[in-house]
Amino acid sequence: MRGLWYMSDLEEFQMYLELEGKSPNTVRMYSYYVRRYLDKGYDLNSRSALRFLAKLKKEGYSNKSLNLVVQALRSYFRFEGLDEEAEKLKPPKVPRSLPKALTKEEVKKLLSVISPLRKRDRLIVLLLYGTGLRVSELCNLKIKDVDLNRGIITVRRGKGAKDRLVPLSKPIIKEIREYLALREDSSEYLLVEERRERKDRISPKTVWYILNKYGKKAGIKVTPHMLRHSFATHMLENGVDIRVIQEILGHSNLSTTQIYTKVTVEHLKKAQEKAKLIEGLMGK
Repeated sequence: MRGLWYMSDLEEFQMYLELEGKSPNTVRMYSYYVRRYLDKGYDLNSRSALRFLAKLKKEGYSNKSLNLVVQALRSYFRFEGLDEEAEKLKPPKVPRSLPKALTKEEVKKLLSVISPLRKRDRLIVLLLYGTGLRVSELCNLKIKDVDLNRGIITVRRGKGAKDRLVPLSKPIIKEIREYLALREDSSEYLLVEERRERKDRISPKTVWYILNKYGKKAGIKVTPHMLRHSFATHMLENGVDIRVIQEILGHSNLSTTQIYTKVTVEHLKKAQEKAKLIEGLMGK
């Protein structure tokens, strides 16, 4: 009977996470760890949770993995109305390491090894570096969410379930127009797989593969997040206000804190124009 009860409870917990705007991967991982916790018959309190964590530590879990388990259990405790127990459960300290940013010369070199005829592949690099999009946001971007006349991308339900507007530089707008002019499929997504008979949205796996391929050709290690980090780093180096950068990146803490000020779309556009990231790559 208990099994039926908590399975039903887990389904409601998953709905709770989805309504909070958690990504499908986060919902899956949180549910997995909470299920393991409940399977072992632990009580719903911080002391029992610590015993569970100690057991996982003995099994070889790293502090980074344990941190994820803590976030899952804290979220479940809050779902059950046990806010005080959630607050008592503290995550282990995990050394924070920022991903390496490419230099501007490396970004330019990366673009130089991509043939001008490979419009989609060039656009992937330009969008990740020139807008700071996450790879999931890039893959989910629909044509209707790209306003080329206004020079604005609408990122739907990004991390934290918060839609946001991201400005486009003129060179990227030009590249998008040229890419779309060559497209003959009817997919609603901006970037599509090319090797499949039915053109569907490009997958994160394909994006990683493309960047790895050109990165090797250029002699540069590159990932989607490294391009996003490079965007933020180079914007800062060009004197753009960090609050503007945080707004463009859509960091989730903007929805829960008032450290960063909200800025208008025009302010974002002017800030990005000031940085001239893409213009510098193309010699314009």
